Amino acid sequence: MTIALNGTATMYCNLLTDIQIARETGYEAIEIIGAKLYRYLDEGFTISELKRRLEGLSVAAIGFIPDIERREPEEYKALLEETEKMCSLAEKLNCRMVQILTGPLYKDGSYKGHPGMPIKELIKLTAKNLKALADIAKSHDVTFYLEPLNWAHLSSLEDTIELIEEAGQDNVGMVIDFWHMWCTGATAEKIAKLDKKYIKGVHFCDSSEPNGVRSPDHTQPSRQVWTGGGLSHLRNGLMP
Repeated sequence: MTIALNGTATMYCNLLTDIQIARETGYEAIEIIGAKLYRYLDEGFTISELKRRLEGLSVAAIGFIPDIERREPEEYKALLEETEKMCSLAEKLNCRMVQILTGPLYKDGSYKGHPGMPIKELIKLTAKNLKALADIAKSHDVTFYLEPLNWAHLSSLEDTIELIEEAGQDNVGMVIDFWHMWCTGATAEKIAKLDKKYIKGVHFCDSSEPNGVRSPDHTQPSRQVWTGGGLSHLRNGLMP
């Protein structure tokens, strides 16, 4: 098992600081946040320079491609372009995993996540998108791990597995994120019964809210707690 520093944990640190933290705290890999990588490249740095700075650290994953349910023509075109861009960079960094998200990521964004759409219809729409995205990923030897955001319409463990099955792509799985899973009411018993083929990674985090209490967005105080200091009882998995 590879243990990596997730760049989300360092919040507003830049990519080079993330690398320094990962190295000095003994991680063997880093999960790069795409926005940090793009800012690094926009400043004129190169992939070759980044690989030199990463020496001794592997890139476990790059995240994230949000709002994979997009269906309006311009939104869908942008989704394909974002996927090509991130998967191409992952290939250059010898990274085999890219994170995708159900959405929307921000509640005040232009994309609203189809909140009124019946869930079965939304799963079929998203699976159709996911097939196209998976083809792009395959061309770069990349596997997706899907993180269902707990405030999104498509977010439960059961719906996520149904989506993966509907898409039917061998390079698509999910990440077990303790916070998101806890917020949607998932339990350790349910997760323990999953076929391991679905699980491509785990995000270790905690929540200060009881099981099943969803969050309206990513800024909520319920996730601003030290891992092991919340209510999800990590010693015993996700069970209360």
